[in-house]
Amino acid sequence: MPKTFLVLIDGPMGSGKTTTSKLLNQKLPDTARVALPDIKRLVPNFREDSKTLNTIREVMRAMIETYLKNDVSVVVEQITKADGAHLLKEITERNGATFHGYRLTAPKEIRWNRVLERTKCMMEVSELPQSKIDELAGYFEPNHQFYIDNPIEISETVNTDEFNTDEVISHIINNLTTQPY
Repeated sequence: MPKTFLVLIDGPMGSGKTTTSKLLNQKLPDTARVALPDIKRLVPNFREDSKTLNTIREVMRAMIETYLKNDVSVVVEQITKADGAHLLKEITERNGATFHGYRLTAPKEIRWNRVLERTKCMMEVSELPQSKIDELAGYFEPNHQFYIDNPIEISETVNTDEFNTDEVISHIINNLTTQPY
């Protein structure tokens, strides 16, 4: 396994980013997890628009840079355009670490059902109000098209419908331990 590394976990809503990044973080010693949703929640009622998302990404970059400078590996969870993935790779290489990108995906219907189920759990309800479903759809639809329009050639695509979470984690850890650096 490389001494210090960054693992990018990218993918559309419902692809398994949070589940994968949290479990990966538990299995990798001396590794920090930096996740866009967690940083976003540090400021209550922080509205999600281009300005706030840029601020969140700046905070994440500073955290990532600091961890890597201090030889702490990082698992990054965020939705990433190609230029964002390249920037993370540059930060990683500048700090003498290795970059490993993974874009998680699954069929749209499966991802949508995952989003609905996790929202029910978070809200502690058995049925979601239509207003919440409409709100989620507003985020989900553009998010789905985003990945068609923004391929990332420096990330490996992993279909989380074909592999369970443990298999995805094992695959990533195996790559960390067997790839030449």
